[in-house]
Amino acid sequence: MGKKPKTLPILCDKYGRWKGKLEKYLQTDQKITLLALGNVKFEVLRHIHRRKDIEILNLETRYMKKREKGTGLKVTVRKRRQPKPIQNE
Repeated sequence: MGKKPKTLPILCDKYGRWKGKLEKYLQTDQKITLLALGNVKFEVLRHIHRRKDIEILNLETRYMKKREKGTGLKVTVRKRRQPKPIQNE
């Protein structure tokens, strides 16, 4: 009963409070699941894309049961072991 969950969930809101939780959870070196609805999902993807120390493990999108809520985003991330090298083209 005292086991920790395999992934730590974060519900992303439009006010950006999830960014602080993400930083805190990244220090634990566990998998983190970010959940977002509406236009917030674009901000979540933009934030993850800018950060080269975050690795995307899984990305899912789907319509919510109530269609007026739109499309939901579920991203599982973790801290990258080695920073991604910058590619010069």
